[in-house]
Amino acid sequence: MRSLSYDGSMEFDALNDSQIRANYQHKHVVDHYIKHFKNKMVLDAGCWTGTLEKEVSSRNWKSDMVGIDLNKDALTVAKKNFPQYQFHQVELAKPSPQFVKKYSNKFDTIVFLDVIEHVPPGTEVRILQLFNKLLKPGGHLIVSTMLSHRYNFIDPAWFLGHRHYSSNHIKNFLESSNFKVKELLEIGNLYWDIDILMLYIYKHIFRANYKTSNWMYKKIFEGLEPPQKNATRIYVLSQKSKVK
Repeated sequence: MRSLSYDGSMEFDALNDSQIRANYQHKHVVDHYIKHFKNKMVLDAGCWTGTLEKEVSSRNWKSDMVGIDLNKDALTVAKKNFPQYQFHQVELAKPSPQFVKKYSNKFDTIVFLDVIEHVPPGTEVRILQLFNKLLKPGGHLIVSTMLSHRYNFIDPAWFLGHRHYSSNHIKNFLESSNFKVKELLEIGNLYWDIDILMLYIYKHIFRANYKTSNWMYKKIFEGLEPPQKNATRIYVLSQKSKVK
């Protein structure tokens, strides 16, 4: 029987510089939503060690990025590797008034990649409303998360209550937070999920490093183009709506 004890939080191992790498998801996101990154003011909400920052910094753009995360160790690594950007420790469900005041109406784009499923249950709309305050008028929010599908069990954390959402669920969250959905994609494939499962097996059972094979990497990339018959991820581009 599936456990419902998972509270949205996650525990991570000690960090090191080798964990900074641009993977297939972040490259895809920057390429697909390029006009929302190029020469823009971007907030990376849940930046972890700066994977998105690495991808953006590799481009010859005048983009300005701010990364926020709750994990101090992850932020330490991000700050060390990307001193050109700003990083702050922020609890998304309870941001400090100083942070909100400093960054209200400041960002062209906010990126929220695979984080919404980790925030405390019931705080999703509150956090999206925060993003609405931080965006400039007409600014854009990019959200990705796990799509609920028949093969949810491939994700080991799903048995502990790790949340997977329907597209309608995410769309309702956004519309309730004064966002207008501009594009919603159901993409990704089971190779992506299996690759992550292999990472967990190597890390927690074999206590060894896992490297995605070239063959697997190619198969994962095939899943990033819509439509996908057995999609596993939701990607949504939404825009801050005008207050009526």
